[in-house]
Amino acid sequence: MSIYTLSAKDVPQLMLVQKDCYNEELVESVAVMAARIGAFQHSCWGYFVDQLMAGYLLAYPSVLGNITPLAADFPSYQKPDCLYLHDMAISSHFRGQSLAPKLLLHAQKEAQKMGLNAMALVAVQGAEAYWAKQGFVKVTDICLKQQAILDTYLPEIACYMIKT
Repeated sequence: MSIYTLSAKDVPQLMLVQKDCYNEELVESVAVMAARIGAFQHSCWGYFVDQLMAGYLLAYPSVLGNITPLAADFPSYQKPDCLYLHDMAISSHFRGQSLAPKLLLHAQKEAQKMGLNAMALVAVQGAEAYWAKQGFVKVTDICLKQQAILDTYLPEIACYMIKT
């Protein structure tokens, strides 16, 4: 079992894991996933068991308070101050093996190497409690523009969280 930087060849397996983990409304397209990996390959990782993707984490250097809309390309910032964890998913076939904490630890170490002292994410599908256990705190003071972006994630099941 190992964590590797993702490339375009990994997108088909990534799509299988994504579809296994998310409601249909939250599944993002092959084109969007490939573009993200192409633009930010250094911060997109897969957890592989032999040649099979067990999970993945797509992240990018961002600015605290800026939420990425669902199904949008990752923006590029001149002065990022956090690592935005846009999407982390573990295949149902590999749950219970502590893969998510290993991916998160990997992301934290990489964020530190990039000089980023914070992480941010949008928790969906009831994952807020999981992320809170990992040290993330829900942000309740969100401007209207960012709230509208957060609402692209089905607002009844999404919240913006940060960890410093």
